[in-house]
Amino acid sequence: MRVWSLLPLLFVTVPVTVSACEGNCIVEITDAFVGNYTAPFNTVMTSIARQISDLIPSHPDIGTTMGYLQPIISAYKKQAYQGMETAIFPNYFHGKCQGPDGVEPDGCPNPDCPVVCGTPGSMVHFYPKLRFIAYNQTYHALRSLATPGTETYRQVEQAVVDAAASDHSDRRRSYSRVYPRVLSDAVNVGHNNKASHSGSGTSSGSSTAGRDSVPVSRPTDSSRSASSDSSKMLVPVFLKRAQDVKTGLRSIMEQIHGLLANVCGGDGPEATNGLPNCSWEREMKEFILSFP
Repeated sequence: MRVWSLLPLLFVTVPVTVSACEGNCIVEITDAFVGNYTAPFNTVMTSIARQISDLIPSHPDIGTTMGYLQPIISAYKKQAYQGMETAIFPNYFHGKCQGPDGVEPDGCPNPDCPVVCGTPGSMVHFYPKLRFIAYNQTYHALRSLATPGTETYRQVEQAVVDAAASDHSDRRRSYSRVYPRVLSDAVNVGHNNKASHSGSGTSSGSSTAGRDSVPVSRPTDSSRSASSDSSKMLVPVFLKRAQDVKTGLRSIMEQIHGLLANVCGGDGPEATNGLPNCSWEREMKEFILSFP
């Protein structure tokens, strides 16, 4: 009797086939798009790193400037999955596959459902939209981290400004060692030439000869003054002011949308032939339909 009393409960709890994209379906499709955008993301960041290298007078290597971008890169990697999942599923592909009359159209839930809903068949049918969502989410995630005023941007800006300032100091020390000696030697040569031309009165030892001779102290003082002034004039030619570096960095970061669009082969239109380099249509459709 106890067995019979459980039968109704067993019939109720027998799982039914679920056609909606849930659980692993959501996780793995999201992971696939995030993974697909790894290469385009890296290409964009490498381009930015190369331009930052050009911004700094010493032109550090790309590995070094990529290090300056780590706050943005690390934050993107942490946020990429959650942002992509939210953009694809709760925000667009969700709900039952029913037409305006409340009836489920042919092809739903799979393999090709012409109604926007939370099933693999719907994602396949509206793949151009899905492709654009993934592209748009990647751009906005990156752009939000590279916008002036954000903490990630502030950290990158500080690293770049510090690098330029360090380069400034190194060059100042280098030129302060080289140019004062060169200028001092030039000044001394000039005064020595003057002394040799007025040497006719020096042999007599008269007061006139003393007036015509060149005191040693004067060229020394002059050379020091000339060296200091010349050093101050020469150094800024090789340096970037902090504000110039900040302005240049801002201009570079504003190129993110164009750089990503260029990598993906278009400007992100919601069209079937859009984004040819960031489509992965055949592979992704097969992968999506592998879920029930």
